[in-house]
Amino acid sequence: MRTLRWGEFAHIAVRDKAAVKPGETLLVLADTWTDMDIAEACLSAGINAGASTQLLVIPRMAPTDTTEFNASVSGAIRGADVILAICPTMFIEKAATAQARANGTRIASTDIIGMEDFAIEGTCDVDHGLMVDIAKRIGEIWIKTELCRVTSDLGTDISFDMRGRPIEIGDGIAAEPGTSNFFPGVSVANAPIENTINGVIVVDGNIPPGRLVSAPVTVHVESGVISGIEGGSDANQLRAHFVASGDPIATHLCHFTLGLNPMARKSGSIHQDEHVLGAITFGFGDQDADFGGNVPDCGVHCDLVMMTGKIDCDGQIVCENNRLNEELGLGGLQ
Repeated sequence: MRTLRWGEFAHIAVRDKAAVKPGETLLVLADTWTDMDIAEACLSAGINAGASTQLLVIPRMAPTDTTEFNASVSGAIRGADVILAICPTMFIEKAATAQARANGTRIASTDIIGMEDFAIEGTCDVDHGLMVDIAKRIGEIWIKTELCRVTSDLGTDISFDMRGRPIEIGDGIAAEPGTSNFFPGVSVANAPIENTINGVIVVDGNIPPGRLVSAPVTVHVESGVISGIEGGSDANQLRAHFVASGDPIATHLCHFTLGLNPMARKSGSIHQDEHVLGAITFGFGDQDADFGGNVPDCGVHCDLVMMTGKIDCDGQIVCENNRLNEELGLGGLQ
């Protein structure tokens, strides 16, 4: 059944997520871990949309690999009007990608491995408009919030100021020049004011390199930077991840995100886990310029996912135990 729906998925990815127009140059970017049936479905969808479409397969790169692309790959990325990426390689941080975006290339990306059902259902079987509308309502609250406090039954207790920072809605659509968006969406995010971020995050969901923890990991944050990591073997591996990055900025908190897709389920796929309705993600390292934050440049990025928690914004409960507050006009997704 899943195989029969990849054509539908590819059609929506090209038409709605990448917003491809006839005559544009479309690069379908895959890597050596990508299912080629899906890559070829996207290639066919691009051709059918009237775009000049190329499928490029690159070697898979680890999340901590800061090696730049070679000249041929860099040239293909810089030369595209639109990139539809369906690979686990974290190419957004690469120099060629930054140059392409600066020149107006737009990017719609996903990583289907480990979330095949969600890729289809979260793209094809959801009320996308409602998710975006609710994300906008949450953003209106966040941009005015002086004290956002995030807590959980496991011991999370972290707070920060959100006032004035841009709200980023991960709607999965890359329609404007230079934009980069992940699909399936939807999520809402911002970059808290760095020196106000203090407390403890207890991760019960996903950690690098993209897997579920076997036991909760406690992360201490002071003025927006990780100051300590406690726990068992998962904590040891998380510390090793930051050491392997070779960049001290990798431990700087760069975004705060709330998942809003009711079709997402806890899975071990980072991209699905962070989109679970009510899941809370703290990102570290590379910070997209659209967040308007002050985290210095960094060549790597990772996400730590709490599968549940409570978000209190100046005394208003926005979300608790994976349920949005309907009294704030956030109903309809549960």
